[in-house]
Amino acid sequence: MTEIAIYGAGGFGREVNLIVQQLIKKGFPYHFLGFFDDEDKSSELGKLYLGNTETLNNWNSSISIALAIGDGKIRKKVIERITNPRVEFSKVVSPHAIFNDIISIGTGSIICAGANLTTNIQVGEFVVINLNATVGHDCKLDNFSSIMPGANLAGEVNLKECAFVGSGANVLNGVEIAENSVLGSGGVLTKDLESNKTAIGVPAKIIEK
Repeated sequence: MTEIAIYGAGGFGREVNLIVQQLIKKGFPYHFLGFFDDEDKSSELGKLYLGNTETLNNWNSSISIALAIGDGKIRKKVIERITNPRVEFSKVVSPHAIFNDIISIGTGSIICAGANLTTNIQVGEFVVINLNATVGHDCKLDNFSSIMPGANLAGEVNLKECAFVGSGANVLNGVEIAENSVLGSGGVLTKDLESNKTAIGVPAKIIEK
C-alpha cells in the first residue's frame, strides 16, 4: 500500500484528489493521507491538512506526493524545496483520460479527465495536462510544462520547460513554445514563441510587460 498525499490544497488539489479517489476505487494500492500546503489550511481541512514544506521534509516514513500546482514555475520551486529522501512523486492519470496509443509519461505528471492524447507523444516530468485538453501526434512536452482546460495542441508541437498554454488556447502544427513562455487563454499561436515571452490574441502576438 502506497501512502499518498497531495501538495497543493486549492481547487486544483481537490480535482487531483478526485482522480486519486477514482483510482483507489479501481483498485490502485493507495492510502490517501491528506494535503500539504504552505498556507495553513487546517481550519477548512481539519485533520486532512498535514502541514507545510517543513513538515514534509521532516516526514519520517515513505510517502508519495502528487504535486497539484497549475503553474510550472511554482511546481519547479516547490520541488527544489523538498529535500526529504523518503518523498517520492506520483504520476496521477485520470481513468477518464483518453489514450489512443502508448504514451511516455514522466514522474510527477498529472493528466486530468477528458484529456485526449493521440500517438508518439512524450510527456516529461511534472507536466500538467488539464481537463479536456487535446495533444496531437508527435508532441513533446518538456518538464514542468502546463496545458490548461480545453486547450489544443496540434501535431509536432514542442513545449519547452515551464511553458504554459492557457485555457481554450490553440497551438498550430509544428510550433514551439520556449522556456518560461505563456500563451494566454483563448489565444491561437501560429508561430514559435521565444523564451520568457507572453502572447495573447488571435493570432497570438507578444505583449510587453
